[in-house]
Amino acid sequence: MRALQNLLHKLKRVKFRPPVGGLENVFIASLLTTFPALIKQILLLFYSHIRFRKALIMKKIITILSISTLLFMTGCGKRTAMGADDELIVLAALEDRGAALSILGKIFSDTLYTPAPEPYYKAKFVLPGEIEKIRNHPNLIVISVNNDLTNPGTRLVKQILPEKTYAASKNSQKSFIISKDVYAKKQTMLVISGSSTEELVEKAQEIGKKIYNQFDQQFIDRQSRFLFNRARKKELEEKIFNQFGFGLKIPWGFIVVKDSADAKLFWIGKENPFRWIVVHWEDGMVIKDQEDAERFSRQIPKRFFNHIRYVDYKFSTKPVIFSDWSGWRVTGLWESVKEAQGGPFIAYTFYDGITDRTYYIQTLIFNPGLDKYLLLRRLDIIAQTFYVEKND
Repeated sequence: MRALQNLLHKLKRVKFRPPVGGLENVFIASLLTTFPALIKQILLLFYSHIRFRKALIMKKIITILSISTLLFMTGCGKRTAMGADDELIVLAALEDRGAALSILGKIFSDTLYTPAPEPYYKAKFVLPGEIEKIRNHPNLIVISVNNDLTNPGTRLVKQILPEKTYAASKNSQKSFIISKDVYAKKQTMLVISGSSTEELVEKAQEIGKKIYNQFDQQFIDRQSRFLFNRARKKELEEKIFNQFGFGLKIPWGFIVVKDSADAKLFWIGKENPFRWIVVHWEDGMVIKDQEDAERFSRQIPKRFFNHIRYVDYKFSTKPVIFSDWSGWRVTGLWESVKEAQGGPFIAYTFYDGITDRTYYIQTLIFNPGLDKYLLLRRLDIIAQTFYVEKND
């Protein structure tokens, strides 16, 4: 560029008079005739400069595209984990499955009575050598209960963990390691590694609740995404809030069974299988302790659902934090007074000072002969979206 500027400076010093009133092409022809070598050099410099600028621009474009591609591949390289959210894939040696169940029983012990017992999470054993087949499942658990490197579970754990972490796990320093999104997005992986089953069972008893909460939070996040990120009945949600002063997220497929300000009842349901969510309220504070909560809860079926009642078997009322409210969680079984029907329910009752009301929110399912936990938890997740003030 500097050479080009020098040539132009020399050109200014040359006494050259273009033809008066001459056309542009005449001037250029005269210029080329008078200074052919000089003009050629100027044009070559211009051409070289343009090529240099183009190369520089192309280099920048290639760099930007490379970075963008890298970011795209980084963001899209992992697929979202696929599989049942209430299923645990357990990779352990065949001979260690009994030990694995003893350890996991201290962590995943919750059971839904329907009335037949149904575990919240179901363990499915897979041989460690088959990890590639199930690596994209949302819940992975890898277990090693000894130091034997001929054991396929131990070999897999040693392969997964960094050397120092593996050594620490076998020295009882860090036996339970949780990682997120190892092979897929929205995935939780638990590595359990120790020198004996006994020490791992003892440690699981100690920290099991913290581990369970991480898996359960992922369950809630993934199920919420399934329920609410597709289609919601937002017009119905708005109508409920304007009519009753409270709201909740309603997925597509639910219909209004009954809404009555006089009865202080809002009821939505869905079929195949049959399930419902009911919100009832009373003005003022009508529950002050657990005894009041149980009494208030037991009255609901008699007042609004003449054909069902709660049974005493497995009926439970426990303190809970429901969203921002302190209240009681009521669980148990319902049965029909007319037919041989029944199933599980989950309900919450609490007092809200903003609306000066006592609320009772009930979820219920009827799915005879089939699993009920997943569907009931989905109803519970919907109930947990209850609000009396809008965030926006």
